Amino acid sequence: MAEEAKRLAPKSETLRELFLRSGNLCAYPGCNKLMLSESAKFVGQLCHIEAAEKGGERFNENMTNEQRRAAANLMLMCYEHHTETNDVNAFPISRLQQIKADHERRFSHPDRAILSTLKDYTLLEDPTYAQNLRKMNRILGWGLSDEELRDQAADLREYLERFARVPAEVRNFLGGVAMRMRRMRDLPAVHTARGRFSCPSIRFDDLEQAFQINEETMSRFESQLDSYNLGGMTHIPDQSYDREFLGLYVSGTGNGWCLWRDLAEFCEKAQESIEAFSVDLDFARLDEDDPRSPTAQQTATA
Repeated sequence: MAEEAKRLAPKSETLRELFLRSGNLCAYPGCNKLMLSESAKFVGQLCHIEAAEKGGERFNENMTNEQRRAAANLMLMCYEHHTETNDVNAFPISRLQQIKADHERRFSHPDRAILSTLKDYTLLEDPTYAQNLRKMNRILGWGLSDEELRDQAADLREYLERFARVPAEVRNFLGGVAMRMRRMRDLPAVHTARGRFSCPSIRFDDLEQAFQINEETMSRFESQLDSYNLGGMTHIPDQSYDREFLGLYVSGTGNGWCLWRDLAEFCEKAQESIEAFSVDLDFARLDEDDPRSPTAQQTATA
């Protein structure tokens, strides 16, 4: 006679095994949420592949209670993915067993554990897009219409979808260069091109000294900017010398916008940090409500 199904708490050695095999990460493919927080609090969830009690997902009446609480039937997941895998049609027993096996295999050997730390951090970037650019238009005195600004915002969105894939270190350097150019714009260290769609460039050795970065590191940054089509080196005659200047390219959008020159000016005038754009990718800061809208009128009278 089969024993009555009863939920039993996992044994301590079972929990220890699960944590060791999980790498302290949710077992769901691609999820990097921790199971044990930095303050040593359990923030994950203990999940049964085949339910512990009748009425649960994938319950197997032929299992014993000991089998139900064994490590082979348990896995650690975050709340969101525990809830998602309750869909028995999308996640039958065989699929959950495969997910568990694939995840635990990552940590079954030291070499696999090392490989598991290699992840593309740019996948975590989530830009906040500009919608209307009204604040930038006002601060910089462009005088563009709302329709023109919407077109500009659409071009900017296209650019940001590519820019978000660039490593944060390179983006941070680019922002620093843009602000240095802005600060030095009235001095010979900056070669100022004319026209709205022409970008300035700055002496390479000025950046080395201002940022206190050695030539090797500076060359690496320049090479990276060039490989991402963000900027590069140019040679500009200076009396009897041929000096090296680092220039930032136009945004690559259809209108040839010198984005980072304008962002540096915007940050100076609006007292914003360039890192909000280059690192945090928060381009919604360039927007503001239409003064004719109900929301803006309520804010103004509040």
